[in-house]
Amino acid sequence: MDVVFTELLTRGRFETWTRKPDMHCLQVTQVHGIDVATLYTLPCEADGILVSWEELESPLAIKTADCLPIVIEGETGVVVLHAGWRGLHSGILAKPEIELIRPQRVFIGPSIHECCFEVSSDFQQNFPESPWFHQQGDRFSFNLQEEAKRQLLIAFPSLIVSIAPVCTCCNPELHSYRRDKTPDRNWNLYIKG
Repeated sequence: MDVVFTELLTRGRFETWTRKPDMHCLQVTQVHGIDVATLYTLPCEADGILVSWEELESPLAIKTADCLPIVIEGETGVVVLHAGWRGLHSGILAKPEIELIRPQRVFIGPSIHECCFEVSSDFQQNFPESPWFHQQGDRFSFNLQEEAKRQLLIAFPSLIVSIAPVCTCCNPELHSYRRDKTPDRNWNLYIKG
C-alpha cells in the first residue's frame, strides 16, 4: 500500500504516500528556502504553494524525508509548506502571503520527532528563543513540531494546530533521510473536499 497516513481536515484531507501518486499534483521544486508560490508563478523553485479555494482543483504536493509537511487552511484558501529547521529558522511560517488566506487551522504531517532529532549543543543558536530543546546527559534534541507550532501561534494567535504523532525516522514504512540517507521522498498531499 502506498498511502501510509491519512488525516481528515476541515476542508480537505492530508495523505502521505511513499511514492509519487498516479494523479496530477501541483508542486514546486523545493530548495529549503522560504518562498511561497501561487498558481501564477508555477513551475518555480519554492517551499510552499498558496491557492484560493476557488482555484484549487488538483492536489497540492510537498515532498519530505524528515522535514515538516505543513497544511494551513484558511477562510479564503490553503497553503502547503515544506519546512525543515532551516525554513523555520529563516521565517517561512511568518511569510506575509500566508496572511492572505486568513489562517484558521494548521496540520503538521509525519516528520522527524524529538526522539530522533538529535542536534549539537551549538544548534541552539539557531533558535535562541525556543523552549523546545531537551538535554539528557550530553545528548541534545529538538522538537521541530512544537517550535513550528510556537512560531505559528505568535503569527496567528487564534490558530488551531494539530500534529501527526508519526515520526518518519521511527516508522520504517516512511522515508527518512536521517535514518537511511535515502534519496526517496514521502509525497504529502492536500486534497480538497
